[in-house]
Amino acid sequence: MEIIKAKSAGFCFGVKRAVDLTNELLDSGTKIAILGPLIHNPQCIEQLSNKGALTVNSVSEVPKGYELVIRSHGIPQNIYEDIKNNKIVSHDATCPFVKKIQEIAKDAGDKGEILLIAGDENHPEVQGIIGHTKGEVFVFSDIDQLKSYFTVENANKNFTIVAQTTFEIKKWQECTKFLKKVCTNANIFGTICSATWTRQEEAEEIAQKCDLMVVIGGRNSSNTQKLYTVAVRHTRTVMVETAAEIDSQMLCEVYTVGITAGASTPESIIEEVLSVCAK
Repeated sequence: MEIIKAKSAGFCFGVKRAVDLTNELLDSGTKIAILGPLIHNPQCIEQLSNKGALTVNSVSEVPKGYELVIRSHGIPQNIYEDIKNNKIVSHDATCPFVKKIQEIAKDAGDKGEILLIAGDENHPEVQGIIGHTKGEVFVFSDIDQLKSYFTVENANKNFTIVAQTTFEIKKWQECTKFLKKVCTNANIFGTICSATWTRQEEAEEIAQKCDLMVVIGGRNSSNTQKLYTVAVRHTRTVMVETAAEIDSQMLCEVYTVGITAGASTPESIIEEVLSVCAK
């Protein structure tokens, strides 16, 4: 069996930065609480938990004597204020690319512009971005939702448009093409991160050469889900969190298998999947 592994598979810059920061704090003996899952990978979260990291849902849950790590997806501005008011020592693991979007969102609110966000309104990254603007916000997941928003009256307003860092590239291109036609007062920022762009393009290219595409990553990971969506257009595709989910039946009559992984997937899990597929 031929195996084609995506060169870009595995931790992106922002995830590696967050995981390295947290591990360094734990290794130094610091008691750590993380505000929400640090990244969207259950196996990595379990490893950090085994080293003593706590995952909390709110600032009020941080135990006395613990320092707080802010998750890679970012948080709203009011949570920063809660951390400060409670005099908790914090370490910000927000991805720098997400930080940039938060700054754009704040600037849009200061200018009185409407903020349009291409993404999943329930995703913590998007919730965090929303929490950095004081103005009106509209979140859309596809071109149909975007079109439903644009009445003749709305088209004449001033807008700032951003995308969740893991938004699907083709959807973004479709939406920006529409926006440029109907809205002349729009500041459009291409905020899909470069890692997402590379991974989706590579997944699409590999999927066209394979009988089976294996996408590895947490099922709650947005960027992993997008890789699955891209690949399944071209070939039979499965999404797994670990090598244990791959069985012989899945690989039956497969001559070429492509393997890619989300930005939160540890290299150790990728290697285990490669090993199983190679048997």
